Amino acid sequence: MAARPKGDLGDLAVPKGESEQAGGGAPEAGGIAGKGYAHTLSLRLTADQYRRLRLHVRAEEDRTGRRATHQAVIEAALVEYLDRKGG
Repeated sequence: MAARPKGDLGDLAVPKGESEQAGGGAPEAGGIAGKGYAHTLSLRLTADQYRRLRLHVRAEEDRTGRRATHQAVIEAALVEYLDRKGG
């Protein structure tokens, strides 16, 4: 079976193994190591929302020079939202 096309986002994908070779694993760079998570949340995104998330992560990585994760971006957004709403 032929590989599925990746559209215009194929060049944004970073295989997990590459981040460790580049001098920083995702948990440290994403800020999620050692937090002791107790719950898992699934998030359904439209194709456009996922594309925007990937582009944002890529821009943050380019701006900071550090690996960013979807987990870290979504977690920061949730904390900011809850702080604003008083939750």
